Amino acid sequence: MREENKVSNHLIRNLERISPENSIFNYKSGSKAFVSLGQGNIREWLETFLPNTRIIIEPKIIGTNIGIQYINGELNKVINKNSQDITESLSSLKIIPKSLPIKNRIEIQGILFDYKTTSNKKDQTEFIEIQNFKSQSKRLILCAFQIFHCNINHYQSLQELKHLNFEIPQTQFTNFISDIEIYLQCWREGKLFTSYPTNGLVLKINSRKLQKYLGGNNISIPWAYEVN
Repeated sequence: MREENKVSNHLIRNLERISPENSIFNYKSGSKAFVSLGQGNIREWLETFLPNTRIIIEPKIIGTNIGIQYINGELNKVINKNSQDITESLSSLKIIPKSLPIKNRIEIQGILFDYKTTSNKKDQTEFIEIQNFKSQSKRLILCAFQIFHCNINHYQSLQELKHLNFEIPQTQFTNFISDIEIYLQCWREGKLFTSYPTNGLVLKINSRKLQKYLGGNNISIPWAYEVN
């Protein structure tokens, strides 16, 4: 219990106050809720960092990106990538915690996926969004991977999500950017992240300080990159 309180307090201390204009849950329906990840020449992206920059490697899971908002510890709202309110559709699913032991407002991003989806098919990226959530409920898994407005590094963020009873993605990490090609080749050969339907890898800078230095905009974030 003491360890749980310690972890929760660490998260609470690092949660920022969320202003209405910064919350993705205040966007109008139809507007894009989540920024895109970087794409393009992976070598050029990696060469902008020091050789020992710590990078977290995650599976690029085929599914539906969702945002989950809790207020005063209770589930308040769930949205999809187009800022549409899908709370009612998902409220019956046991995979989304209905309450959290945190009274602060907290906003989380995750991906909802069907574990029976065939891997490595890009045309299935929107698979779940055109299906009925309830009819697939026994096959759906929620994988949480980001806490918005929080000043902790990415690995710590994942551990906090796990503590809050969310499933988190399997990860690999390296301090040597020269290793990225090895991980990519392992994924292409079906030797990495085999528990998920995937169509690539997501590389994320672990350091929160470096993330803030790199900044971002309403279109994309420079500290995360997808590759396939």
